[in-house]
Amino acid sequence: MKDQRAYHLALHNHRQGRLQTIKGKYSIDKTKFPKVERDERGKETEPKSSDRVKIWKMEEKQSDVNVALEAVYDAVTDLTLEHIVFVTNDTDIIPVLRKIQSHNALKQRSSVKIGLIIPMRKGDSERQGNKSLKDFADWTIKYIHEEELQISQLPCRVVGAKSAIKPVSWFRYPERVQEVLNTLSQKGVEGSIPKAWKWLERPLHPADGMDKMEGIPANLMDDEIALDIIHQHVKAYADYKKRS
Repeated sequence: MKDQRAYHLALHNHRQGRLQTIKGKYSIDKTKFPKVERDERGKETEPKSSDRVKIWKMEEKQSDVNVALEAVYDAVTDLTLEHIVFVTNDTDIIPVLRKIQSHNALKQRSSVKIGLIIPMRKGDSERQGNKSLKDFADWTIKYIHEEELQISQLPCRVVGAKSAIKPVSWFRYPERVQEVLNTLSQKGVEGSIPKAWKWLERPLHPADGMDKMEGIPANLMDDEIALDIIHQHVKAYADYKKRS
């Protein structure tokens, strides 16, 4: 949830308040569920024959209802609306698509086209887009290219009244990124995580005996070779600051 809050803040800062985020809620309850067990032949047993274990059940509440209400409300009331785009592979949204189509059929306004983006990467053989969803859409994007994801990334630090910082766990090498941030955020170096990211948004200064790197360090933190060079410069910078 902390990572999600950081993402919402980044979107808000990036769009300078021109984006509305409608949030649901999280429910966390204790409950019992059957565990996966095997019989004497090694075959998995049916849930009714399995022992139950106590677990934490984390569930998102109101999100689907909010999406449905907002989509139908906009289709009915916003006469400037031309498209509603859903990014989902969840068939629970089908009643919403059906209702928008029914409203279009009344011809009380110009038709609202339904766009559907299936949130799957190209080459993901384990998942398939739901055909029943596609049947209700005017156009469908069946998968998202890796290149599209890369060019859609927000900066690691999105400045606003309160700056949003990209969660370390979202990087390809989170432990090494954390080590870079820990070094820079030490007292006597940069002193904080936001200031560490600000340092990483500047090009590396050339230094004798150290590898050179083109580009902005903050934009290259998922590149293994670049991360090695960044770490090298960060350690040297921290040593220099501590001696000064």
